[in-house]
Amino acid sequence: MTCRPLFSLLIVLLLGPGWLYASASPGKEALCEKNASALVHEGKLAEGLAVIKKCIKDVPTRSKSHVILGYILLQEGKINPAKEAFNKALDLRPHSSAAKTGKGIILAHNGDLKGAESILKDALKLNPNPARTHYELGLIYEELGDTKQALFHFKQGIKIREQTRR
Repeated sequence: MTCRPLFSLLIVLLLGPGWLYASASPGKEALCEKNASALVHEGKLAEGLAVIKKCIKDVPTRSKSHVILGYILLQEGKINPAKEAFNKALDLRPHSSAAKTGKGIILAHNGDLKGAESILKDALKLNPNPARTHYELGLIYEELGDTKQALFHFKQGIKIREQTRR
């Protein structure tokens, strides 16, 4: 499975820019993450990367910052550094749905479809409504030849995305 060049477009279409920086605890760290995500949404990957790296340097224990870093690195096609970022996020917060989804994307990219399926299903148990996770599961099932499951997950992702737009 190859890294898709339209990755950032899919993020915006499926989830909108807010998925990266939604935060339960407002503050300086959340603002830093929000700024990095906004830059990425504007197509300024290098600037977003620099900002999120500063966020991590300032507060290295925020899982969300590592998740954002992982997705930026994925967009740049830097698979191994993205994997390290998602693993760090999971070390800090083992039940992070976003980090598990990122790790699932990487497992699929590396050809471990069953491993990707497992971790993406795990991510859904933690948060049953992330459109991105359904989309990635749809891709996995499509790759495995299970059209019924692929369509189910694609439809779920679209349904969730439509609900969040209302």
